[in-house]
Amino acid sequence: MTGNDKVNPLTSGVGIQPPTAAAPEKSPEELLEDLHLHQIELEMQNEALRVMHQAVVASRDRYMQLYDFAPICYLTLNQDGLITEANLTCANLLQIKRENLLKSRFDRLVTPDDHDRWHRHFLYVKQHCGRHTYELTLHRADNTPFYGQIDCLNSSDASTTLIRLALTDITERKQTEEALRIAAAAFEMQACIIVTDAQKFALRVNRAFCRVTGYRPNEVVGVSPLFLRSGVHEAGFYHNLWETVAREGYWEGEIWDKRKNGEIFPVWQTITAVTDKKGHISHYVGSFTDITAQKQAERVLLDARSRLESQVVHSKEELEQIKAEVTAVNNALEVLLKHREKDKTEAKCALVEEMESTVFPFLKQLKQENANRQQDRLIGILEHNLQEMVKSYGCPTDISSAFRQLSPVEVQVASMVRQGLPTKLIAATLKISAGTVGIHRKHIRKKLGLDNQAVNLRSYLLGLAE
Repeated sequence: MTGNDKVNPLTSGVGIQPPTAAAPEKSPEELLEDLHLHQIELEMQNEALRVMHQAVVASRDRYMQLYDFAPICYLTLNQDGLITEANLTCANLLQIKRENLLKSRFDRLVTPDDHDRWHRHFLYVKQHCGRHTYELTLHRADNTPFYGQIDCLNSSDASTTLIRLALTDITERKQTEEALRIAAAAFEMQACIIVTDAQKFALRVNRAFCRVTGYRPNEVVGVSPLFLRSGVHEAGFYHNLWETVAREGYWEGEIWDKRKNGEIFPVWQTITAVTDKKGHISHYVGSFTDITAQKQAERVLLDARSRLESQVVHSKEELEQIKAEVTAVNNALEVLLKHREKDKTEAKCALVEEMESTVFPFLKQLKQENANRQQDRLIGILEHNLQEMVKSYGCPTDISSAFRQLSPVEVQVASMVRQGLPTKLIAATLKISAGTVGIHRKHIRKKLGLDNQAVNLRSYLLGLAE
């Protein structure tokens, strides 16, 4: 046995019992034998202690492995909130090396919005024994936030303040809770919802379903929703419906259902198949909306459309009749206009013949026999005017409407201007001064809107007669 394997009986608490005062003296051989026996006992005790030490070391290693690789983050804080211990799970969750995590302040891991809450909780835990649980928002090394549940235990003694923390990432649980709240709110929306198992037995309905159908939840749960069938659709309709759900995963369309009171009503329905991780159908979710009001509105619109179509047909018939009447009237008018044109032409021809046979010859004879130049001019003017009247007979011209704006004297002046007579001759014929003729010419230009002096009055009047 080596020196390292020997155990000091004074320090280990195991030794040879001192001899009593009454013990007889032993011989050297006996003492040597006793020492040999005690040596064997010490070696056995030393071996037991070595085995026990190995067991303690192995137990400590197992504890450290369990501590470091536990699924929960474990930390220890001192009275100042500094991290004195942390397992590897905690370092991995926070994405911080353990050596950098130790001796750092725990509040650095808390988001600014929860700083005050953490300090209040930490102060309370230091002052009270027992376990305390809080939920805080923390962040990792890259500042990505996550929800954490912290279980605190005050393990302080008279000399040291130690706060043990168990930190759990509850982000997924929070998201699940939020999703469940949203799902619960969506489940109680205005649309009617029924959830069945894979065998199509109802598991749950919402309030809208009960309100629209008239059934109470206890009348529906555990029952196949066949009670909603109205009898309007044939069996083949439902067969094709469920074939579509099996093939596509959902079906959507219009269907007629029946309320508890027997009333048949239309709905717009969607049936969705819910599958598990293996792809097997586990549930069916049916949602529908009562479209009775929509159908009534459609009926009103169809009735209105039918009435309008009837009115259109009737209006078309009336229009065709009116069109025929208008065509007949137009034809009659065309005939009348042709007769009128013929009569007008005949009248014009008769007038021309009459004028040429009974008027113009006499005027020509008067001009030849009359030696008075003044009267000769008047006869010439009269003859010219008569010729213009005959020429324009039955043909409306702008000259007539233009002359209606002028006074009688201005009409005479305008007529002679149109014939090309000079101002002095016009003045002599009308027995007025040339200045007065000039004034009449200005008045004529003004009344006819000839503000532009570059426009010749005679040319303008000739243009009106064309």
